[in-house]
Amino acid sequence: MKTWRICEEELKKLPNNNQFTFNYCNHFSNTFVFDGKYFNVANEEHDWVLLWGFDYFRHDVPIMLVAPSENYQSWSKFFFYFRIISHRPQLVVCDDNTNLKMAARRQFPEVNIQTCFNHFKESIRRNLKVRSDDTYKDFMRRIEEILADKLNDNAMNKKLFALYRDYQDDVVATSILINIERYRPELTGYRGIPQSPTTTNLIEGFNSHLEARLQALRSFQTVSYAKLWLNGYVLKRRFTKFTDCKGKFRFLRGKTGVELTKKDGVDLPPIF
Repeated sequence: MKTWRICEEELKKLPNNNQFTFNYCNHFSNTFVFDGKYFNVANEEHDWVLLWGFDYFRHDVPIMLVAPSENYQSWSKFFFYFRIISHRPQLVVCDDNTNLKMAARRQFPEVNIQTCFNHFKESIRRNLKVRSDDTYKDFMRRIEEILADKLNDNAMNKKLFALYRDYQDDVVATSILINIERYRPELTGYRGIPQSPTTTNLIEGFNSHLEARLQALRSFQTVSYAKLWLNGYVLKRRFTKFTDCKGKFRFLRGKTGVELTKKDGVDLPPIF
């Protein structure tokens, strides 16, 4: 009990993450990856969710929101905070969450949406039941080839037409192809932004890190304490140096998210 009180008092001393961003940070990139991470609260009937997003190129977390669900109102409030810090993402990468997409477009009418290739393919796999039924396994393999890389329109059209030619008499297969065409703007949202992602792998990795800590906690006693703890967790994440970044993110090693996004001429406070 004494340890809990000490932790609570220390967490209360920390600034609000979003207010901290407003005060100290403004150098964000044009690309963000967003998702919600659910967690348990002991006295609540349903799980609550942390809405957060990572600056893809700088790995910082400017905005967070603890909400009762991923409904449209919650995501709208979340994206409104981006307007408060005077930043408008050019590309939003996310899973196929209609509420998130609608809210992002309302706050940022010119934004491009990139639906995660992995989530999109997994949805098709479930619909076709390819893990338990071989009927559409070859069809799914060819879909995966199309959504495995960034293709130009000519290459994508060629592969999709070949699929249509081979499966034009199959109602299930053609419905999948029609849906891919309907989603095409969101499957090619990355275009025009060099090195932009086609998946939410970045935030999925951070979700896994958070999940490991949430499992150790088991659950929060109240929503208020969840907000307090998660605010501290996100701030700590922002001030922690990256150690294992590879490839195009190698330049992040030894740096922190807030170092890369802080305002010019501003000294960051010694929070930790």
